[in-house]
Amino acid sequence: MQTPSEKPARRRPLDRFGRESAGSVSMELVIVLPLLLWALAATVVFFDGFRTRYHAQMAAQTVADVMSRETNLFTAAYVEGLNGVFDFLADQRGETRIRVSSVIWDSANNRNRLQWSYGTRGLAPLPANTFELMQAGDLETLRALFGTATGFSFASADAQMPIEDLPTRIPPVLPGEALLLVESFALWSPFAQVGVGQIRLAPVVVVRPRFAPWINFDGIAPVYPDSSYEIAWTGGGNTDLPDPNDPVDPPDGPTNASFTFDSGVTTGWTATTITQNGPTNGFLGPFGPETFATPVALNVNLGGLRDTATIEFDLLVLDSWDGYDSTYSLPRGDTITLMINGLPIDMQVFATGIWGLYGRTRVASVTRNGATYAVRMVPTRSGTNFFGASYNDQIWRVTMTITQPLAHFTLGFSAGTDSASADESFGIDNVLITATGAGGGQPAYSPPAHLVAGADPHTRFERLTGCPEVRNPAPWLSMARDDLTSAITLQRQAGGPTALAGCNALNLSSPTGYISGSPQLVFNYDNQGVRGNGNRLRIRLEDNNNGRTCDTTLLIQDPNGQWWFNDDQNGWNAGLNLGNAVSGAYRVFIGTYGTTTCNSRISFTAY
Repeated sequence: MQTPSEKPARRRPLDRFGRESAGSVSMELVIVLPLLLWALAATVVFFDGFRTRYHAQMAAQTVADVMSRETNLFTAAYVEGLNGVFDFLADQRGETRIRVSSVIWDSANNRNRLQWSYGTRGLAPLPANTFELMQAGDLETLRALFGTATGFSFASADAQMPIEDLPTRIPPVLPGEALLLVESFALWSPFAQVGVGQIRLAPVVVVRPRFAPWINFDGIAPVYPDSSYEIAWTGGGNTDLPDPNDPVDPPDGPTNASFTFDSGVTTGWTATTITQNGPTNGFLGPFGPETFATPVALNVNLGGLRDTATIEFDLLVLDSWDGYDSTYSLPRGDTITLMINGLPIDMQVFATGIWGLYGRTRVASVTRNGATYAVRMVPTRSGTNFFGASYNDQIWRVTMTITQPLAHFTLGFSAGTDSASADESFGIDNVLITATGAGGGQPAYSPPAHLVAGADPHTRFERLTGCPEVRNPAPWLSMARDDLTSAITLQRQAGGPTALAGCNALNLSSPTGYISGSPQLVFNYDNQGVRGNGNRLRIRLEDNNNGRTCDTTLLIQDPNGQWWFNDDQNGWNAGLNLGNAVSGAYRVFIGTYGTTTCNSRISFTAY
């Protein structure tokens, strides 16, 4: 056996190296320092990347939420401005873009469909066949539609492409509605090379408009959502839809009727005038003030009693309408009235161009003969001339929802303008009527026929005897706080057959005058979230003679159900100042101090 001293000499240097305790710190630093510097830089780069991604996602959600609250047409300037908001919220150093699209459901092909699409700062909109190509998996064809440019910029096709799983990000779309698809894009580059390259961030947010079934884009012809299908939730969009061609046995199933007027068919209509080459080919019209006495009417037959019915159509407002302008319109304004069996259910005023109160979504709700009629008008196109004189024309999508409808009725359209149809006219297009259920539900309140005591000469809504009843039919007027920087004024007939002092159920203090049992109007007010002194609403009557020509009283029920009364505020003219006015429907009754009726102008303004 060898002793330690007899070990081979070749092992002694290794032993000596193992026992050695001396060394150089600088050598170890040279070895470890690059790794430490990379780890430090990578940590900062990764943090910056994840921070940018998080801020982009939050900014996209905020922008989408802002858009979901709109009710009017989107414009290019509005969406471009939101890109600036996105930049501020995302705190972006690099380039950004936003692409906003409205998506409906194509039940015939079982896939999503674009209503419209718009990209900011030159970004290409989604092509019309985007979802068709994505359903077929043909992404190369879709990429080619964005051009051939390459590179890391928004000019390249790859930077403009939607994410590959875009259809699965879109939840089911309800019938008759559309969803807003907000794609946001940000180009991120690391400030140091740590193994991570340039990245395109593309957060996607899908929202449902809060206050409108869908919103169109200014200057783009509308594509209307299908309202006749049923949705089935399967976790990824509308699938397994029923075949719309399957027969359904009446009276429980839906009934459908539609008119596009492209083929010249006007069966059931009292007018046959069709104009070709309209915004969507043919439309019924134009019609003008001759329809005030003889409305254009459609005979509607639902095939039996129904639970609900929906009538949708495009209302074309053509040429030079003047709103409430006292110089160029009648005291009631330039109006269109919708009628059921010859009685008005909604009267709206229009002006050339969609601006201020004339561009806001309008709503109304009345009951007649046990049926409730809820009307909603949404602007879908403006800013272009597609008929007649060189004025910008408009298209409004009107939806009338009827609960417990009559089995058969006539729907009338009547213009209350002061100019010939060559100057102010309207048209009708894309009519769709659906009805479901077997009827038999509880009818709604209706004013008793024996209480009718004439009609308002300005609105044609009936005046009733008896104490004020807020459920009686009246025209609606929709305004927002921003519309009232200057007074909005219109004329109404004041007075009625009932002494207000005998209406004890209202609990008024010393009421005076005579009044009708139905409101002169329903003022639908939006305070736009403003409270306190910044939201003061003044409603005032004026006869331009200190009340001597028409000495009025004013009675209002606010959205909270509280009654307000005034006899004299300005001379013998009545008025009310409502501090911190809440949003909602104000029922406005206009009385007179004496027993005779007279005309007075009612104005709405902020103060």
